Amino acid sequence: MRYLTLVFSFLAIFAMQGVAEAANPCNPCAMKANPCAMKHVNPCNPCAMKHMKKMNPCNPCGMKANPCAMKHMKKMNPCNPCGMKKMVNPCNPCGMKANPCSMGANPCSMNPCSADANTPIRPHAFDSFQEAVNLGKKMWSDDEGMGTAGVACLSCHADFDLLNLERNQNFPHYVKMVGDVVTLDQMINYCLTNPMKGKQLEKNSKELTAMAAYYRAYRMKYIREHRK
Repeated sequence: MRYLTLVFSFLAIFAMQGVAEAANPCNPCAMKANPCAMKHVNPCNPCAMKHMKKMNPCNPCGMKANPCAMKHMKKMNPCNPCGMKKMVNPCNPCGMKANPCSMGANPCSMNPCSADANTPIRPHAFDSFQEAVNLGKKMWSDDEGMGTAGVACLSCHADFDLLNLERNQNFPHYVKMVGDVVTLDQMINYCLTNPMKGKQLEKNSKELTAMAAYYRAYRMKYIREHRK
């Protein structure tokens, strides 16, 4: 008798469990089919809840289209980057209509080597090297206006004499007559004030530039004529 009582008790427990499983639609163990595929049966599946699609904008199952393409989401959802037409963050470079590097006030756009920023050393003098050479040739041949000794530069240096061009030296270098290392401009001024008994030329003057330009052209002529 006791044995029959235990058997009936176990049968009753199993029967009650089966009823509970069948009665609970949210119990995945009670569903023979895939609960995610049972849109009309399972009220616990968010994809099957039509009212949740409309009410919950965060439910991906409720969005038929791409949320970035939904006009109403662009306006309603401030967290959607696709919906933000104007960037309110001034630190965001993407929110700037104009390129900050093209702004006139940008210090990176200011070229320190531009002509507007330069201070000229003298008024404009020549448009070409040859123009400076032409003026220099006249000055090297002038035996009256360059000094009071009555000699010109070419009085001593005709036919490349006394220039030591065969040494192929570039200025500055040591010059025995001066007793020092001098630049070309300093050598020109030394000759003007000593053998020619004239006055030095101002270091930034067009006249000194012309004298130096002719020396270079004169030296290049010597090199061409004496090239082996």
